[in-house]
Amino acid sequence: MTNARQLSTAFALFLFPILVFGLVLPVAAEDPPKWPDLKKAAPEVQEVVPGFLWIDAEDFKDYGGWTLDTQFVHLMGSGYLLAASVGRPVEDATTTVDIREAGTYRIWVRAKNWFKEHSPGQFRLLVNRSPAKPVFGTEPTENWCWRTAGDFKLPAGLVSLALHDTTGYYGRCDAILLTTDLNYVPPDKTQDIAKERARLTGRSLEPKQGGTFDVVVVGAGAAGTSAAIASARNGAKTAIIQNRPVLGGNASIELGVPICGAAGHQANAREGGIIEEALRIKTRFGYHKMSEPFRILAEREKNLTVFYNKHVFDVVMDGKRRIRAVRAVDTLDGDVTEYAGKIFIDGTGDGWVGFYAKADYRMGRESRDVHGEDLAPESGDRITLSGCIMGRLALSLRAIETDHPVKFVRPEWAPKIPDPVGYGRHIRNTIGGNWWLEHPGDIDDLYDAERARDELIRISYGYWDYIKNRWPQRNRAKNCQLVYVPYMDAKRESRRLLGDHILTQNDVLAGTVFPDAIAHGGWPLDIHHPQGIYSGEEGAFDYNAKVPLYTIPYRCVYSRNIDNLLMAGRDMSVTHVALGTVRVQGTLSAIAQGAGTAAAMCVEKDVSPRELGKQYIEQLRQRLLKDDQFIPGAKNEDPADLARTASVRATSQADRLIFDRDRISPGDAHELNTIRAAMFPAAIKGPIRSAFVLLKSDLKKPTRVTCDLHGSSDFADFSSEKVLSQATQTVPPGGPRWVRFDFPEPVNVETPFLWISLSKARGVWCFLAGEAPPGSCRAYGGPKWTVLENQYYAVAFDPPVGTAQDGKAENVINGFSRPIGTRRNQWISDPSKHLPQSIELTFAKKTRLEKILLTFDTNVDTRRFAGSVPQECVRDYELAFFDGHDWKPLTTVKDNYQRRRVHTFAPIQAERLRLTVTATHGDKSARVFEVRAY
Repeated sequence: MTNARQLSTAFALFLFPILVFGLVLPVAAEDPPKWPDLKKAAPEVQEVVPGFLWIDAEDFKDYGGWTLDTQFVHLMGSGYLLAASVGRPVEDATTTVDIREAGTYRIWVRAKNWFKEHSPGQFRLLVNRSPAKPVFGTEPTENWCWRTAGDFKLPAGLVSLALHDTTGYYGRCDAILLTTDLNYVPPDKTQDIAKERARLTGRSLEPKQGGTFDVVVVGAGAAGTSAAIASARNGAKTAIIQNRPVLGGNASIELGVPICGAAGHQANAREGGIIEEALRIKTRFGYHKMSEPFRILAEREKNLTVFYNKHVFDVVMDGKRRIRAVRAVDTLDGDVTEYAGKIFIDGTGDGWVGFYAKADYRMGRESRDVHGEDLAPESGDRITLSGCIMGRLALSLRAIETDHPVKFVRPEWAPKIPDPVGYGRHIRNTIGGNWWLEHPGDIDDLYDAERARDELIRISYGYWDYIKNRWPQRNRAKNCQLVYVPYMDAKRESRRLLGDHILTQNDVLAGTVFPDAIAHGGWPLDIHHPQGIYSGEEGAFDYNAKVPLYTIPYRCVYSRNIDNLLMAGRDMSVTHVALGTVRVQGTLSAIAQGAGTAAAMCVEKDVSPRELGKQYIEQLRQRLLKDDQFIPGAKNEDPADLARTASVRATSQADRLIFDRDRISPGDAHELNTIRAAMFPAAIKGPIRSAFVLLKSDLKKPTRVTCDLHGSSDFADFSSEKVLSQATQTVPPGGPRWVRFDFPEPVNVETPFLWISLSKARGVWCFLAGEAPPGSCRAYGGPKWTVLENQYYAVAFDPPVGTAQDGKAENVINGFSRPIGTRRNQWISDPSKHLPQSIELTFAKKTRLEKILLTFDTNVDTRRFAGSVPQECVRDYELAFFDGHDWKPLTTVKDNYQRRRVHTFAPIQAERLRLTVTATHGDKSARVFEVRAY
């Protein structure tokens, strides 16, 4: 294994490939996504050293069907061309070289046999359209190596070269070398190759100065990008350095991991702030993944400079405890650039900046006795979570449905995977893969990353063999044809840099509210089985323990031994067990907003991250709350917020919340492959006459579904077998549509809770509700029910369910900006009164104002976003102020879709401030969580 410190020298000497950044224009929801263009307009390769011509594979003029793969440059020193297909050879990659003098040239090819037992990826080199004798990809080693293609008599002038794929199974080529020196043998070691490449191409390797910044963020995944935007918004001159052509990391258009977080497992717990803002853009404009929303936000920040296609390979230290600069290689022109800064944030996921700076870190699983975690193994090891291959909207693989049977023969190099059984494994469709198609955790995702990716490719083919040839329901897939297997690895775990606090399983399960909390979490302790797909009946999880809502302390996001280093992402200070809950991108983005805000404050106050935590932690927390961060246990106590001391009144306010069909927005679809049930508080005026359930049917014929109505004395108790009433309805094909179940007789409510159950009906699907009525829950699998609180199916009643509602106007200044427990913490206008509706703040005296912050309702109880703006969100509104004589307009906004809006203006003198909501995205009430005035 090559030492990573040695590799840093190799990076400095290596000319990286060009990656052209291509995602600029908005993508409509119905349009196909636009993939980043990874091709290079290469100049003619010419001799620099007489008798030698060096051609990087990425210098080819036309890649044909080959793909430029740069995800392993940290190991091998270069990108390479990959023939990524599904057993169908791709089109040739072609180029020409300019031979200065005719003569006999020996041609060397740097290639790899990625699975030597069967040599899946084979190709030929064509010289002036004639194939060289060797078949590459059949070498006796799985290491990258040089192999001669033979000696060729070449004329002076242009000579054509082509990579000719012969198998369609991931052949790969790194470089080609032509030389008249028949005794010359190219070097094998990565750092020696880099030096030789520089010598033979004549490229200058002197570092350039890229500028001095207040804050330098390395890595632009969801977390790193959120940290950089937060830093810039808080006044710091910020650079973000990204080694890909787009922002977003795992969430980008290149990979596409969805943004998950605490919502869906905790009530009203979706992350706010920057990640909420980005997701609202994604939803509103129909972007497929997160690259474009992040780009839009980044380009709005005047203090933020984004450096795409630059790979950081080393740091420059100022003593042993401070980083002075990072060094990066420009993937467009090969220049090495140094970026100096005061504060650095490691958002690389793999903790590379910390590693180069010699920060303390861990990798793998701690033993049980290190922190007293009972979920940890008895003995520590280096096992980490497997990643998944993703890309082009595919997870593990993509297939299509044809109109005829399609056979599939498992390639001999693909494993025969065991039956994918056990907890957590469900085959939901026949045209895609699953998150649990994982390699064993003892494969090193950090230093053996290419092998880890290749193992995931093998597993995908083994899984497709199972679907087509061994699955008991394989008839469902008989017409399906495999068309794509991704080649990029969306990692889940590697290094974890250590801070002054290491978050543990015990912190999380206790629901700890830390005094220096900067964010929250609530995803389960989700650690996948260390054997991956080979775990058999033990299932997909090592454990998947539920957790309460908890907080993340600031001490987890700065290094304990590098004085100016913070962390943003999965390389933060947590144990392996605790990583299972914080590692999802919604949670990481919220934590990263805390880190980015802290970095800017460190510069502002000229202190280290540790000193900031000791001296200014409450200021940091209040600033985060101001920027829409949710910190459990914290409320707005900002002395600069002038709205806190105002009196508030409204034109109307709600005292009851009605859940009828108009306000229920559908979420994920759940098949009626088991009995499903929904419970709700019996807050219904009058006898129940009918139930309405949102259903769709994949079946070709109408199907009967039965709805039973039950009573319950206790919340989440589905044990009652007494049926109060029963109705059966025929569900037609298609949908979704509201299906009405009329009970034979009206049912009087006599218990605190009611619940309905839906009979099993395969091929028929119900839907989660976007918002759950307070005091509701759902269950499935009766009579041995699995109960999920704070979730509800899309069910309505006649008369509708209604709950007591505290929608008073003064909630907008109560210090909280989301529902907490049973408190709504928002002004809600009376739904029986038509819009427009207004709230008015009256100050004790005429007050100077220049900024207004508004927080609207985008339903933070929903897990993800799909299709439309939440109906609760305010769409159109007006702001006006009273100067003592007249009402004067401040702004009029149309088509708002964001939760948080900030309005700045020339200073005014105001006695009163009025917000008038003229329209929402569907709700009958105006809903406002917070008004701040500065």
